[in-house]
Amino acid sequence: MLVAQQKAKTAVDFRRPTGASESALADGGLHWRLLGMTNLTPLEGGLPILRDGRVIGAIGVSGMQSTQDAQAAAAGVAAFGA
Repeated sequence: MLVAQQKAKTAVDFRRPTGASESALADGGLHWRLLGMTNLTPLEGGLPILRDGRVIGAIGVSGMQSTQDAQAAAAGVAAFGA
């Protein structure tokens, strides 16, 4: 599976931006246990698409720096109208 797809799947599975997991890892401590999860891609660039509080899909972007991936994903979500 491509990294962008993994980011999108992580955003759907955890119902939050993948950057939240990346930030948790940066905090260290108990958050390091996240690395043991096989279904987690803790890199910015994955965003869930929400409609009426429900996840209806996700966007995953990869290929640049993580912060740039996140910006591109946010633009995609905005263009989608979510």
